[in-house]
Amino acid sequence: MVSLRSLCVPPSARPVAGLLTLPLGLALALTGCGDDSDTTAASATESTSGTTGGESTGTESTGADTDTDTDTDTGTGTDSDTGGMLNDFPVGGCGLPEYPLVDAAGMGEIVEYQELFTFSADDLNTLLTDQGFAALTPVESGATLFLVRYVTQDRGEALEATGYIAVPTDLAGPLPVGVWLHGTTGFNDACGPTADSQQGFIPMMMAGLGLITVAPDYIGLNGWGSPSGRLHPYVIAEPTAIASLDSIRALHRFAGGEGPDIGGISPNGQTLLWGASEGGFAALWADRYAPHYAPELDITAVIAGVPPTDPFALVQYAVSDINPATGAFAAALGSSHDWYGLAEPLSEVFESPWDGQVMDILQNGCSYSQFDGISDVGEVYTQWLRDGAAAGEPDDLGAWGCMLERAGLRDPTIERLTDTPVLVTLGELDDLVYTPTVKDDIPRLCDLGYDMEVVECAGAGHADGVIFSLTYQRDWAFAILDGGSLGGETCVLNGPVDCATL
Repeated sequence: MVSLRSLCVPPSARPVAGLLTLPLGLALALTGCGDDSDTTAASATESTSGTTGGESTGTESTGADTDTDTDTDTGTGTDSDTGGMLNDFPVGGCGLPEYPLVDAAGMGEIVEYQELFTFSADDLNTLLTDQGFAALTPVESGATLFLVRYVTQDRGEALEATGYIAVPTDLAGPLPVGVWLHGTTGFNDACGPTADSQQGFIPMMMAGLGLITVAPDYIGLNGWGSPSGRLHPYVIAEPTAIASLDSIRALHRFAGGEGPDIGGISPNGQTLLWGASEGGFAALWADRYAPHYAPELDITAVIAGVPPTDPFALVQYAVSDINPATGAFAAALGSSHDWYGLAEPLSEVFESPWDGQVMDILQNGCSYSQFDGISDVGEVYTQWLRDGAAAGEPDDLGAWGCMLERAGLRDPTIERLTDTPVLVTLGELDDLVYTPTVKDDIPRLCDLGYDMEVVECAGAGHADGVIFSLTYQRDWAFAILDGGSLGGETCVLNGPVDCATL
């Protein structure tokens, strides 16, 4: 049996059929990366620019030194057309002062890349079939997987982020862009998906389906090369959307000359955002921010599997009793406290010793399993937080409520400007991103004009809320990319269905 850690050795040292498993890869991407003792420290080492063939494919690093001068033409200076704001759309908030965004011209710049390995179409078909996903076969193409470092920004500062790029090997010409947005893998650099080649199979599968694909690690999860030196902003809309959109810019630059020769493949202008769990959150928010932050991108379709659409409602659930969300939203609160620079102490929401341990968990671990032994929610969360959550309004929690509200899609701060078709998949028994909170939110999002189709998989928990409907997600996506639809009802909450029959 192949161990998780053996999956990180060079592909030449192991058989293709034992390399990666789709269910395990999705489970890792959706539910975290397991025991802290099993965490790789790959991102804590200095970057190596060698490829599998030993040649350097790096370019000169520009990340932290990128020019941060502001320019009114890019919405980063005070201008009467923006109502006196520093930018064309609001940034910061909840006590975090606004800052000028870095000029978009440098965003997505390729800093370095490495080629990892290539699978043939037969290899991908064998892997899919062996893992019970024969319905996704046959794929159109083999795929080559690359590691990439690119320039993005956070709170007005340029920085480097990492990710995967997967390129079809048997296709040519313009192709749609696929963006794989992963679920929770952790909270610091050692937890980045690119630290573990297990996570590379999903973007390779998407490339096999005919999409030139990028899979960002997000900010604070630099899985290879130089560490980011910052905490991952977990379930926070602005940095999640910005890093995701800049990864698409990076893909365009990679295919346009800043990467290797990829056989004449280029983006055709269409973009599919495909994410699960935290990645579903990322997909929905990247779509929302795109016309403001990256208006040159055409977001054609969004698939959001088991997405946390209303973090305030999920915190209400998390602090009501011990459940899988209890630890997850401890991580979200700690991360939000860090990103927003909140003045209120952690002891306002966390009981001792958790008020002193939450940040250590985030900075040094890849899971919130430390909370598994808690028998009473009062051991973790203060009475003030529980009372405020039960009262039912974010305002009752002050700055904490503001941060949670800003992460909810109903928040009007970032105006919704597009009508991108959206597919949301749910698991009937999902008790992590608790399904009733999402179902309650769907009608309210539809009232905002969202064009959402919702599929709830009967008998499915969190990860299976994505896995059970994968073939339907694929068919839905390509129907939209082809200019049509599958004809499903939008903004209708039907009961749970057997997703194998879709």
